[in-house]
Amino acid sequence: MRALVGIVAACAALVAVTAPTASAQGGVRASSASGTAQARGESALAALAPGLDYVAIGSSFAAGPGIPPVQDGAGAAACSRSALDYPSLVARDIGANLTDVSCSGATTANVLTDGQSGQPPQVRAVTSAARAVTVTIGGNDVDYLGSINAYSCRTGGGTDCGTVDREAIDRTFPALAGRIGDVVEAVRAAAPQAHVYLVTYFTLLPASGVCANVPLTEDQAAFERGIASRLAEATAAAATATGATLVDLAAASRGHDACSASPWVESYRPAPGRVTYHPDEAGMRGAANLVQSALRAGGQTATVTFRSGIAGKCADVRRSGTADGTPVQLYTCNGTGAQRWTYAPGAGGTLKALDRCLDVSGGGTADRTTVQLWTCNGTGAQRWVTGPDSSLVNPQSGRCLDDPGSTTEDGTQLQIYECNGSAAQRWTPTPDTGVPGRGSAGSGGAVAGAVAGVGAAHPRAGGRPALPSGSWTVRTSWVTICEPEGHWSGRRTRACPRTARVGSRGSGATRWRCWLG
Repeated sequence: MRALVGIVAACAALVAVTAPTASAQGGVRASSASGTAQARGESALAALAPGLDYVAIGSSFAAGPGIPPVQDGAGAAACSRSALDYPSLVARDIGANLTDVSCSGATTANVLTDGQSGQPPQVRAVTSAARAVTVTIGGNDVDYLGSINAYSCRTGGGTDCGTVDREAIDRTFPALAGRIGDVVEAVRAAAPQAHVYLVTYFTLLPASGVCANVPLTEDQAAFERGIASRLAEATAAAATATGATLVDLAAASRGHDACSASPWVESYRPAPGRVTYHPDEAGMRGAANLVQSALRAGGQTATVTFRSGIAGKCADVRRSGTADGTPVQLYTCNGTGAQRWTYAPGAGGTLKALDRCLDVSGGGTADRTTVQLWTCNGTGAQRWVTGPDSSLVNPQSGRCLDDPGSTTEDGTQLQIYECNGSAAQRWTPTPDTGVPGRGSAGSGGAVAGAVAGVGAAHPRAGGRPALPSGSWTVRTSWVTICEPEGHWSGRRTRACPRTARVGSRGSGATRWRCWLG
């Protein structure tokens, strides 16, 4: 199963179709075959070329202690760094060059200033060549795992369980977002062109109650849920403050806690060799899917329609309704807002139409559970990744978005069903026709512009290429910077107009230079 990896890339690929005429540091480095994505039939969705320099920073929830085999390389054994941790899975899936310095027990200090387990501060592994850096850090700063293990030991009848200093934990939290932000800024200082992704921690406990796998009192469980919530909030605040991309693993792993039927984390008493309350293989795969989703989208959003493999019809919100529970159905493609889905990687793989999320009814996991539109809430019912052959998979249920009975009838409500590779589960993303297009004002027009390699990159546009000359209908979701004639220095910019006459003279027309967002 692959993450919903290339909605933005698919848009860029279509843009390119109709051009106008005119380490070291104790980490392990790994890469995979360059043809992986194409061999799996996903070349149209691949936004990252093989060879991306990717650095993974973090604590045990990134390193994967207890998951065999241990990575090769200096420091891997001392850090309990698994060859199947999420950074390794991501690198293999997308063909990245990985430097993984995640280390069990790491704090923000171990990233910034203090060596650990025989390796220097993790940020020293980040070089100017890095283009993507994932960070999972902060849990050990607030004794998350230490406290839940101590409480479980005590309630479970153990001895020498250690203590939990709630006041000390509470005193640490006010500075945590700033500490995580310091990590982001240190990464950027070392790698100015890197995109930084802050990955939250796995959810360990159910939303309420406890179970035999989690020997905690209600008071202890409530305190640990509070730590988890505040940790996620601090990470999100750091992402907002620094402009890093948030990969919300905490939200995506709800329903996969240690008490669930499909856990992504071990229980308090795991199998021999496994580590209490730490991610298992399924959890690392789920995390890898989410990270790939954000990596391939470059932290941006993109708007697409999804065409069915049966009749070429579209996933549609019935009657453009916005009420919670509005059915999502099969319908003849018509280009309306009811069929425009925005993929949001920062939310961990949500699909939104009409400002609501694609949702599995009631959070169900059974075959034939219908799908609907619902207020976005961050639950697993609203997470989607891609599987083989352009299927859309809900990781919480492990089932695919499905056209019931392979029907071609307009108005058929869609459902989830066991993934089977059939055409009824193939949903091809097609870029929204409202992206920049060559044509008259407001016309949309055909997408044009062989974007890769066209024009000079703007210094403030992240190296993105300029649009070629011509008349374009401009959407600000696609264009980050526009400059009027006479101000092409990069110093004076303004919000992009809806319609821009780009780089060509016309009677009474303002000339603009625009860069894709």
